[in-house]
Amino acid sequence: MSSAMGSILAPGSSPPWLPRDVAEGRRFAWWASIMFLLWVLIWFVIAIVALVVFAVEGGIGLLLIGLLGFIAMMLCFLSAVFLKKTVLEAIDQGRFHDAKNDSMVWIIFGFAAFAAPTILLILTYVKLGDAITAHAPVGYMPYQAGNVAAQAPQTSHPHGAPPASVQQAPPPQQAPPHGHPQYPHGHTTPMIRCKNCSVQFPTFMHTCPNCGAPKEPK
Repeated sequence: MSSAMGSILAPGSSPPWLPRDVAEGRRFAWWASIMFLLWVLIWFVIAIVALVVFAVEGGIGLLLIGLLGFIAMMLCFLSAVFLKKTVLEAIDQGRFHDAKNDSMVWIIFGFAAFAAPTILLILTYVKLGDAITAHAPVGYMPYQAGNVAAQAPQTSHPHGAPPASVQQAPPPQQAPPHGHPQYPHGHTTPMIRCKNCSVQFPTFMHTCPNCGAPKEPK
């Protein structure tokens, strides 16, 4: 039972290296997942009661309420599961940009639980945006440059021969440095260890979020 709940519900505690705004955003997202699971139970009860009353007394309205209740129940359950995988786990791995972007999806699905998770996830989105703005240096790009093939514009050839299309070779992909995991969203979030308290945090942050010591230059 505990392993099954662990695959659905993320831990309530935040990693110690998270900035304050990110930790608050993670807490809002965690409560949003709790609200999704709570509404799974509520929609299940509503659907069962409606179908039982429909079986006894009839009425197309009760049948529709029962069917819609089961649909809403499934939406809330899937939202709770994937909110953990795309937002909470992304925050715990330092992928703040991914968590911020993915939270927009679950803001929409939150209306299946009468907008309670939507409000919490909007707060998550705002907190992550504030943290990214505060800690990212000027010109910081969270994603590596993609492999874009550029085709040269076609020009008329003096002898009438068809112009050859020229493509720019994609840059070679560099292997992530030792100890820096490659995450499934297509980019690497490198980490650095604080010399003062030994807590790991993303390299784009200027100071250690645990003890406040400035990041030492490489």
